Amino acid sequence: MMDFKNKILALVKRLAVVLLLFVILRLLLYFFNASLFNELSVMGIIRLAVMGMRFDIAAILATNAIIIVMYLLPFSFTYKRIYQKVLNVLFVLINSINIIANLSDIIYFRFTLKRTTFEFANMFEEDDSMLSLIPRFILDYWYITLLGIGFIGFLLWFTRKTNYSSSEKNKALVIINYKSALISIGIVGITILGIRGGLQLRPINIIDATKYTDNEDIAIVLNTPFTLMKTMGKTKLPLRHYYSQKELRNIINPIHNYAKGAKFRPLNIVEIIMESMSKEHSAYFNPNLKGHGFTPFLDSLMQHALVCEQAYANGRKSIEGIPAVLASFPSLLNDAFISSLYSSDQLSSLAYLLKPEGYTSAFFHGGNDGTMGFDNFVKSIGYEHYYGRQEYNNDKDFDGQWGIFDHKFFSFFGRRLTKIKQPFIASIFSLSAHHPYTLPSGFNGKFPKGKLPIQECMAYSDFALQQFFKYAKNQDWYQNTLFIITADHTSEVADKDFNNPAGRYAIPIVYFMPADSLQGHFVLTTQQIDIMPSVLDYLHYPKSFYSLGNSIFSDERRTSISFRNGIYQLIEGDSLIQFNTNNNNFVNYCLCQWPKVAPCRNHFTPFNSHRYLKAMIQEYNYDLVNDKMSIDKLAQSKKVDFYQNQDGRNF
Repeated sequence: MMDFKNKILALVKRLAVVLLLFVILRLLLYFFNASLFNELSVMGIIRLAVMGMRFDIAAILATNAIIIVMYLLPFSFTYKRIYQKVLNVLFVLINSINIIANLSDIIYFRFTLKRTTFEFANMFEEDDSMLSLIPRFILDYWYITLLGIGFIGFLLWFTRKTNYSSSEKNKALVIINYKSALISIGIVGITILGIRGGLQLRPINIIDATKYTDNEDIAIVLNTPFTLMKTMGKTKLPLRHYYSQKELRNIINPIHNYAKGAKFRPLNIVEIIMESMSKEHSAYFNPNLKGHGFTPFLDSLMQHALVCEQAYANGRKSIEGIPAVLASFPSLLNDAFISSLYSSDQLSSLAYLLKPEGYTSAFFHGGNDGTMGFDNFVKSIGYEHYYGRQEYNNDKDFDGQWGIFDHKFFSFFGRRLTKIKQPFIASIFSLSAHHPYTLPSGFNGKFPKGKLPIQECMAYSDFALQQFFKYAKNQDWYQNTLFIITADHTSEVADKDFNNPAGRYAIPIVYFMPADSLQGHFVLTTQQIDIMPSVLDYLHYPKSFYSLGNSIFSDERRTSISFRNGIYQLIEGDSLIQFNTNNNNFVNYCLCQWPKVAPCRNHFTPFNSHRYLKAMIQEYNYDLVNDKMSIDKLAQSKKVDFYQNQDGRNF
């Protein structure tokens, strides 16, 4: 009888080695990014590595399922050399992909603070230019490339060492006996059990990692193939039922009307979204920089503007930040809205709401055509014109990767505004403060270098912003324009005082009106999704509209909400709470732990915030699933009548 035992032993050895590599890769993720996690003891790291093996086994067995089946086939040809070569190639190919996925997150984690999910694959599908960045990443992070070569080389060597063989010849096609049959059945059962993660009612999912650690360290427990596998095609939000409709409306009301009987002011609106401009890069906000920051122009402009001192992003990626700023939409789901099941939902935006008031609208981003789907997204929310690299039409100013250099594109932006019919709503998203952090020819050495490569490019983008304002202040539209300056999200953390759950979302939000006394400090919590309602309030917009954000100019709730790794986070006053819907568990923090991010003001209300956060989740999930995130959609369903008949209190 050909040796079935040797064949199964070879399979077990190979899977065991892959498991060992997963554990090593998990430890490398921690050691390369230790400052982004909680401070862990050696035993703490070992414990998380052991707990993570449950997720490793699930991912390894799922991705190698075809290999396992090929080993268990009871045919004589499975012992032939050519069959084993096919097995070897498939095994090395599948597990090389697993290795590369885990290695990639050693770097990518610094930007997203979570394991990569399947929406990352959607970004490649929607943006061909993403593929062109791969060679640059391979060179810039050469040490990760070398590790990958080493791991894959070892895997290839070990695969060759574990070939099973038999000198016996058997003319029978099927080779099976009761022992091999029982062993095969047992292996199939173990495989299914391993993929499920145990005997529990439901297979393990990403959220199960919260059983072993808190939100900041979840990535250590998980592995990237597992998160990719679990988010593939998983986009539907669950409906939550924490409160009755009447109770819900007493906590939160997404329908706003700021007319107040005042006359509408048709001011021009310019939204400037600066790539990765974290609060920590500004000397205005960060005393640790001792007056030598990387945004000197913005710092000087803030002396004459209304500055939000405790402002936060609603996400960690551009594809999350743009909908938040432009359409008051927080990304409280695993997939980015632009690539999600709900991307066809109707959202409100300033462009959409102000068009009936005679506004012209345009969105500017010097990126390659189709970058992250922004061109299609802004069109879907009402922008009439889109200007990108193609519309700029001069590749002499192309940075070689992302698009047109900031100082050139901001100049183009200014000239275009002078030609656009007033009143207008125009939004621009910069791009140069992005890996690979390329400066235009002639600009090297002109800006300060910081702890991170991005900070030199941040100073360059701030220079581009200065050049835009230098041009704009001499144009006839300038005095009648409200400028809003913010970031799409934060960057990698350079300052340890910002390396915490609040600091990782801390950004500037600045309102500047040249011909008005709009100056001073807004000291309460605010967020990106508050920008749209704040602008509409400032204009005395005469109609009702939908927004989950609130105006900073009205007496409404002051919060900031975000979502990562299955955990919701709400900042309000001095409190920061994190909520795990899986076990209905809240964790409370006080911002006094991180005074450089937000000085304490004795506004600590965690219990009340718990209630508000649950209401926000219930409202958000229902409205998104049912396409009710605009006043028009609500009117069609007559749900708006219910909103307007309630007292609308927010408390």
